[in-house]
Amino acid sequence: MRRNELQDVLAAEGPFACAYFDASHDTEDAADRIRLQWRSVREQLTEQGADQATVDAMNRAVSGGEPPVGTAGRALIGAGGDLLVDEWLPSPPQTVARRSEVPYLLPLLATMDRPVPYVAVIADRTEARLKAVDHSGEPVATEDVSGEDYHVHKPRGGGWSHRRIQQYAEESVKRNARDMADEADLLAQKVSARLVAIGGEAQTRSALRDELSPRCAEIAVELNAGPAEGEPDLDEYDAWLDELVARQQAEDRDDIVQRYRAAAGRDEGASGLRAVTAALRDGRVATLLVDRGGLGDGTVLWGEDLLRVATAEDGLSEQDVSEHRADEALPAAAIAAGADVLVVDGVELPDGVGALLRY
Repeated sequence: MRRNELQDVLAAEGPFACAYFDASHDTEDAADRIRLQWRSVREQLTEQGADQATVDAMNRAVSGGEPPVGTAGRALIGAGGDLLVDEWLPSPPQTVARRSEVPYLLPLLATMDRPVPYVAVIADRTEARLKAVDHSGEPVATEDVSGEDYHVHKPRGGGWSHRRIQQYAEESVKRNARDMADEADLLAQKVSARLVAIGGEAQTRSALRDELSPRCAEIAVELNAGPAEGEPDLDEYDAWLDELVARQQAEDRDDIVQRYRAAAGRDEGASGLRAVTAALRDGRVATLLVDRGGLGDGTVLWGEDLLRVATAEDGLSEQDVSEHRADEALPAAAIAAGADVLVVDGVELPDGVGALLRY
């Protein structure tokens, strides 16, 4: 699920039934354990007053299909008899069963790092497959580049003819690499890539990198493995690419936390429930930071729409004001305002919340 799809979840009419639980399939009795855990969650939702049609829709989702092998979590959110969210999570979350007027999104948001736009290249001496992924995490282009395949392998032996053939081979490899690099440069510009990942034959990787534009060469990374010749291991390449992207996302998270700390004492940041809710009402929040442990069971007031949030000290002028859990209302308000939400458990934040501001 993409972050922008959460807008559709918020647009649905509540109340919502929200469930998060361990769906790991890594033991012989995993299926029975998942079934028992879901039964407990389902019973809690029913006891809290979740409507039966919604619980039934969630139950059908759990009962159908095979879970992925290994450790995993499951996120289910429904309302009005419809299943709005059905996502596998990369690791087991804390078990949650909630009926609420605002969907509880934090465990889901904790797994949603901002996508990294990149260009992936797998190449041998005569051809390359390129893929570009944009800032939304969606592949926007896949290109094949084919070059010369005449005399691309260096001959064995000596003599003038052999040297000439070897020279032709080296020139062919360089021309092919230049064509591949040109396409990589175009795709990188198209998606504003922050990473160019190069895999494939060792000689081609090096030649291709040498032909990249200075900007792409600066963000290029080679997979330091793979065959000297022949087909690359695509599973190895994909795992390496996932690791590269995850590492960049971790660096991005750390950068945002450092920026918040630098901005917290100035007009560029807000700290604590009162300051953050005021910034949300003014539409100034660019990134909401949440430490779930620090926020705990805190509450805020909620007015006529998602953006009308406040603390009891501030109050709201509307007559139709109700109290809601802050861990539900604040992320919903941030998403409705087009802000990012970053879960930073363990980072010290006043009241468990902080924000980087737009202006």
